[in-house]
Amino acid sequence: MPQKRAGVMITTDNSGNRRDEIYSQLDDEQFKMLVETVEEEKIVGLVLWEESIADEEKEKPALEARALFDLDLYLENNLFLELYGTFIFPDPDNDPLHGWQQTGKILQTLIANGVWLDEIAATEEDELILILSQNHKPQLYMNVGGWSIEEWETLPSEQ
Repeated sequence: MPQKRAGVMITTDNSGNRRDEIYSQLDDEQFKMLVETVEEEKIVGLVLWEESIADEEKEKPALEARALFDLDLYLENNLFLELYGTFIFPDPDNDPLHGWQQTGKILQTLIANGVWLDEIAATEEDELILILSQNHKPQLYMNVGGWSIEEWETLPSEQ
């Protein structure tokens, strides 16, 4: 179970070993780092997980009802964002996407047609918002509960 400390969740694996820190609030330093490293990068790959770190242990939603997602976005600059507890909106004024398979198809289609992580933003509560765009026209808004950044050498589709 993740522990939370001043905007950072510390997670452990099954053997109790500490894993990477997952950031859960966007402060000025994190915002600057994200803008400098991932903003305006093309998304070249995706892994959409069937479960979320935010799932309740006993009450996991059915795949077709899932609205809260964990996913990895692979960027052209060989970084990937691990996103946890993420709501994905086609429009910020509408309900989030539902369904693991449907959401995966929408994301894969956008990636195949060329989509960029066009903008980093924040809610009034300092939650991370990622805006995915095609030709600088927003396509999806991701309200992210937690995130980390890693480097990648091989895309999941190439493994």
